[in-house]
Amino acid sequence: MSGRVFGIDIIRGSVRSGTIRPHYALVRVEDGTVISEEKNVTRFRLMRYIRAEQPEVLAVDSIQEIAQGTADLYAFLAELPAGTKLVQVTGDGVKMETLPRVAARYNLSFDKQNPMEEAKVSALLASFGAGYEVLAYTGITDITVSRNRSPGRGGWSQNRYVRKMHGAVRTHAREIEMKLVSANLEYSMTVRRAFGGESRVVFTVYAPREQIPVSPSRGGDAQIRITGRRRDKIAFQPLTKKPRYLIVGIDPGTTIGIAALDLDGNLVYLASTRLFSAADLTREIAELGKPLIIASDKAEMPFGVEKIRRAFSAVAWNPKKDILIKEKYVLAAGHDFKNDHERDSLSAAVYAYRTYKNKFESILKRAPAGVDTDELRAQIVRGFSLEQALSRISGTAPVAVPDAAEPNVSSEIIFDERDMRITRQEETIRRLRTLVETLSKESAGKDKTISILHKRLNAEREEQHTELLARTEITERDREIAATKKQLRKEERRNKNLRTRLDRMKRYIALQAGEGCSALKVLPQLSRDAVRGLDDEMGFGEEDLLYVLQIDGWGRSVVRELAEARVKAVILPRHVYARAREQHLIEEFREAGLPVLSGADLSPRVKGKIGVADSAAVEAALSAWNASQTVYSKEKKTAAINSMVREYQVERVREVREQGIDPATLIPERYLRTSPEPKEKEGGNTVVRKPADRKTKNPAASQKPVPEPQKPEEKKELPKEIKEPKQDAADLLSSVLTEYREKRKKEITGDE
Repeated sequence: MSGRVFGIDIIRGSVRSGTIRPHYALVRVEDGTVISEEKNVTRFRLMRYIRAEQPEVLAVDSIQEIAQGTADLYAFLAELPAGTKLVQVTGDGVKMETLPRVAARYNLSFDKQNPMEEAKVSALLASFGAGYEVLAYTGITDITVSRNRSPGRGGWSQNRYVRKMHGAVRTHAREIEMKLVSANLEYSMTVRRAFGGESRVVFTVYAPREQIPVSPSRGGDAQIRITGRRRDKIAFQPLTKKPRYLIVGIDPGTTIGIAALDLDGNLVYLASTRLFSAADLTREIAELGKPLIIASDKAEMPFGVEKIRRAFSAVAWNPKKDILIKEKYVLAAGHDFKNDHERDSLSAAVYAYRTYKNKFESILKRAPAGVDTDELRAQIVRGFSLEQALSRISGTAPVAVPDAAEPNVSSEIIFDERDMRITRQEETIRRLRTLVETLSKESAGKDKTISILHKRLNAEREEQHTELLARTEITERDREIAATKKQLRKEERRNKNLRTRLDRMKRYIALQAGEGCSALKVLPQLSRDAVRGLDDEMGFGEEDLLYVLQIDGWGRSVVRELAEARVKAVILPRHVYARAREQHLIEEFREAGLPVLSGADLSPRVKGKIGVADSAAVEAALSAWNASQTVYSKEKKTAAINSMVREYQVERVREVREQGIDPATLIPERYLRTSPEPKEKEGGNTVVRKPADRKTKNPAASQKPVPEPQKPEEKKELPKEIKEPKQDAADLLSSVLTEYREKRKKEITGDE
């Protein structure tokens, strides 16, 4: 880069600290030469230097030294002149390197503790083409022409003052439009009309900021602002488009392995795939960089690898003999590879790098500062001498470089192209002759070695086969043992549970066999889960006495389940029994026919899951329950019959009234009463309210025409069964039904 470059590095202060403002070390470089150095340059003075001199590049080792965050970086880049680039020499924000490592590629050394040295190295690296340009704006630029004063002020009359400002805005807008048309730039324009002219004009120019033939200004009645369209995120673009040199190892086959190293031996890329054709593989390698050396792990380079080498015109490298597997593991140590193909390609690339490593180190010691060492090493690998490589890089005649082996060279020998070709061919012939001699020496013992290796190979195969069979049997046995152990642990747990259950049942049976005592099985809660848990632990069935501690969450299904199991009785503690009455649980037990007893008179004694109670007290409580249950059943049956009688009486009275007949003429008054007469007290005496005359209360019924009125003297007497109210309710129901059937039959016959 031939233009002027500014290199800066912070000396003291920080952009993140508001107390001490940053001060920079500034170094100016032009044509690869340092022209000036300056210390303690403030941010304000640095921007003044940049606007005045307009350098081509402002180089920093990290953008964090000039901007605290993204917003500050956008603002800083907006302040830079259009032709000045901000370059970060240590990386693109993702793949970052240290400044000494980048400087080593150009054979530069410096004091890392000296900010002035770091600023100088940053400037030199940027002048050599290293680093990445920081891009914050797109290729679209906005030019805004607007008023520079408020329309509410002025010494003239208000209208003339406003017309003057809006006219100035329109004039500047027309001048800018003429410049854009002259520069043949594509643009669009947005105009805001106002009194006497235009208050705001915005040009959207589809070109980068440095191509805009307009400068920002502010003065008088109008102002011009030029801003670029911001990118969604900060981007980095390399200063030079030249790809980096690579050492590529390839393992061909159905699955292709690719490994790429840079000229410093760092792993750049490692992958394997079955989807690449030769063209896809070539395109993949070209995206990584420019292959300088194509390496293979075979003594004779495969045709597929040779084809790719020719596509890149790269230098071929292959070992003198095939690389052994154990050597491949040693070469690939320290790198993560997924399969054998990646291992083979990586070992080939590493082996090729180690072959040239000493030569590369020697070149770095002899090369002058400021030379691209990657390009220099590439020229050396291609067969050029150091002087020739330097001349090709600089584009000048070969310059003699002092060599440690030849310190005193009195004359300079200049070779033409033919002599150089002859020299390279002679060197190739000498190298091939040496190779032939080496191969002839090695071929003498190969025949003997092959037979020995065949025998060893057969023995190792038999040994591996035997080990494989043994491993298979051991694996199968281990699997069977694990399954057996799992089943054994399951059976042990089951046996333990069964023993616990057996012990409880033994204790329960022992208590049951005691004289004067009845054994109890304790149920912690009246729920289905608790009943199932008790069944799993001890089992329960007929003639068992259950002692329930809590009734929270009870349901009818639990009561039915206990009744179906024919449990002898359920005993509740005194306070729980009282709560059961309040919750109508006793009625549910009576409906199910399951005795429920109060523990107040039984004095149960509980220990764990079992307990005991006095047998005599239990039997007495059961007898009392059975007696009360019999009374409950009879009352329930009587209530059902009385309900049926009342329903019949009500239905009969309704039918008679529908026919227009007074029910009192057919049925005595006491049988028409469906409920006892209400009694009221008057002055301490009980007064019985007699029903009023039914004829007066139903005048509509008395006015209806009666087809065949019956005479009172012909009224038949009611059956004797009805006149005797002291009869049983069942007999009374039977007599009433019989009378009703006969009367209904006579009514039907008379109608006919």
